[in-house]
Amino acid sequence: MSECLRRFEKKTSLSLRLFSLVVLKNVPHCSFNHPIYVCLETMRLFQGVPQASLEQILVSYAILSSNFQALSDDQCGRSSLSDEVASAWFARFSEHLQRGDVASTTSLFLPNGWLRDFLAFDWDLRTLHGHEKISSYLSEHLPNSNFLGFELASDQYFKPSPGPMPGTVTAGFSFSTPIANGRGYFNLSSTTEMEDIAGWKASTVFITIDSLKNHEEKGAAGDIYGGRCPTWGEARDIEWRKAEEEPEVLIIGAGQNGLQVAARLQQMEISSLVVDKNDRVGDTWRRRYPTLALHTPKTHHSLLYQSFPSNWPFWTPRDKLAEWLEQYVVSQDLLVWTKSRVMPAPTYDRNSKRWTVTVNKAGQTCTLHPKHVVVATGMLGEPYIPKIEDQEIFEGQIMHSEGFSGGADFTGKRVIVVGTGNSGADIALDLSTHKARSVTMIQRSTTVVQPASTIAEQHLQVYPPDVPVEVSDFRAFATPTFRLFEILAETRGLMWDQEKDLIEGLRKAGMNVDMGPYGAGILPLVYLRFGGFWMDVGCGDKIIHGEIKVKSGVEITKFTKQSIVLSDGSAIEADVVIFATGYRHMAQMLKNLLSDEIIDETYSLPNGLDEEGEYEVGYRPTGHPGLWYAPGSFNNSRLQSKYLGIQFQALNIGYMKL
Repeated sequence: MSECLRRFEKKTSLSLRLFSLVVLKNVPHCSFNHPIYVCLETMRLFQGVPQASLEQILVSYAILSSNFQALSDDQCGRSSLSDEVASAWFARFSEHLQRGDVASTTSLFLPNGWLRDFLAFDWDLRTLHGHEKISSYLSEHLPNSNFLGFELASDQYFKPSPGPMPGTVTAGFSFSTPIANGRGYFNLSSTTEMEDIAGWKASTVFITIDSLKNHEEKGAAGDIYGGRCPTWGEARDIEWRKAEEEPEVLIIGAGQNGLQVAARLQQMEISSLVVDKNDRVGDTWRRRYPTLALHTPKTHHSLLYQSFPSNWPFWTPRDKLAEWLEQYVVSQDLLVWTKSRVMPAPTYDRNSKRWTVTVNKAGQTCTLHPKHVVVATGMLGEPYIPKIEDQEIFEGQIMHSEGFSGGADFTGKRVIVVGTGNSGADIALDLSTHKARSVTMIQRSTTVVQPASTIAEQHLQVYPPDVPVEVSDFRAFATPTFRLFEILAETRGLMWDQEKDLIEGLRKAGMNVDMGPYGAGILPLVYLRFGGFWMDVGCGDKIIHGEIKVKSGVEITKFTKQSIVLSDGSAIEADVVIFATGYRHMAQMLKNLLSDEIIDETYSLPNGLDEEGEYEVGYRPTGHPGLWYAPGSFNNSRLQSKYLGIQFQALNIGYMKL
């Protein structure tokens, strides 16, 4: 014990020891935001120290943890140091940018630092990693940037503050150009002694255009009631009639992304019309399996301008989300046509820079001429059921997970669930809960499994309930996607150790479970595959206790009248086979919607990342003029709709060319 303490004390300062110990004591709360940096430091400090000794160290120092905050902020003076460090670095940063000094600006970054730029240097969304790429990018764009008016933030959320781990400082800032207002956020790391101000370098810098001058978001209406003429309803109807006749933007899809884009554009005074094939807004969610609830906490999936009520469920159920989306249309005064389909195929006139789009609106045909078409139909195509030999002779029921209406319909039946993603796990759990005679999951390849509670803890670190969601969004996007993957990979071992009972239990039960791409868990799969994982809410426990069976590393090769035959030669009797096998690639859906010629002209499809970690064609030019995509989760459209709208404004004014 004494030797471990000597190692511990020799390697760390008092404040760092306390910081590490506090976090070690609360390892379950580590996440991919600030606590995880501390976990990184902790792993480095205690490499090779036995777990039992670590526990003894924790006991020895536990009494100190309660005084950590006061000690770190007051006695160690970290807050005042943060101000000094941030101010000194930011003064050099702003000076170098305004002088157009590429070399000096680049030198303010760590050699492996990151620059994330949303429209500030170029009319695009870019991420540059390392001195060589940052320098090359600045050399191309800095001479034309005309930055001025830099100011360090002083508000409670963005003022200079002690960073996510010892030896780091974060701060926000604002700036302007002759045409725009901008803002940013940086994370600094000490490369020498903390008191050596010149030794602080940027690990990440996020810089963005926040609005174009004289084209800022309008905010809440204040003059519409002057004289009560026109009335609010009359004024809205006038706007809607104009938008129906000639919308500037046609948005295809009234899910959360399409609606948030529409809400943002309305605030930017860009007219838009949303069309959706469903009978009601929210039907895409209503059609999913009935036990579905979002696997992220409500702070993560709140809607732009409209947070959930304080008594909203922590996990939002399928039907409540569908109804909330309907209410969002009403409360945000969005113009939405339901029962409406875009007819093949829209055409684009490069002279007028407008589309010709025919829409079947509840049986009536109308033609629209928008400047822009935004596809917000999600990242999935049609439900996919593989073709299997002798499928037609099976006497039981075959269905896709999209058609699953609840486990109560299958009480007493032998059910096979093909697929071990989120849908498959939730459906298997529902079937078991409703006393299906047997439930067997078929797993073809490896799956990443994490408890939903772990995912929630991660998200709550980034989206805490007591912080405005727009603040959390901006700070979250300040960490580039691939940097986030690195952080998760470096700390996944700690997370894996927390979940070892679940993981080892699943493996003993026959499941093939791994740590995901880069060893970073679920998040990379959300971006890269949109599948191959599940966030566990109880299925794992039932597998471990034998209530749900798993056959791993096999596929169904054929059907018989009353069973399935697997690729290992075994057979399982079944009354029902549910394919939780996901959806077809969206390429064909988009070609059916827009035409082969238009899609072939685009850079890519909106379901993958480019080499910099940005959506290749999401919220940025696609390669075809006037065509845009709004992919991703709630937070993507909640924030990035701003940058999409700014690009529309810039094109109208002439600042931006395609």
